[in-house]
Amino acid sequence: MPLVCYVSELEKNVSLDAERLLRLLGVSGKLSGFHFAVYMLEQVQDKPEYVLLITKRLYSQTAQYFHTTTNCVERNLRTLVQACWRQPDHSLLERIAGHPLSQPPTNAQFIDMVAAFLRK
Repeated sequence: MPLVCYVSELEKNVSLDAERLLRLLGVSGKLSGFHFAVYMLEQVQDKPEYVLLITKRLYSQTAQYFHTTTNCVERNLRTLVQACWRQPDHSLLERIAGHPLSQPPTNAQFIDMVAAFLRK
């Protein structure tokens, strides 16, 4: 069943940002990883090379920014990706990925593909 979202006239010209796209993917702002993911997506949008250093730089930079640990950032991002994957309709996620998905993306794959989609 395809995902159908009502978009009001006021929102049609609103640019798609990380927070809005994550919500369209069915991820709740109540998840701890939500704000971590928004921050990381914004960093990777500005500097795509950060995705190559996700464990060495991006996790530690995010942990520092939110005053937490890198393990917490990694675990909460993984929980967010799983929450996104548990949604019954993967059509938007597959559109973002550019191909059908048979399993959930890794944290790095998720950040990379969503940031690339937002850069378009």
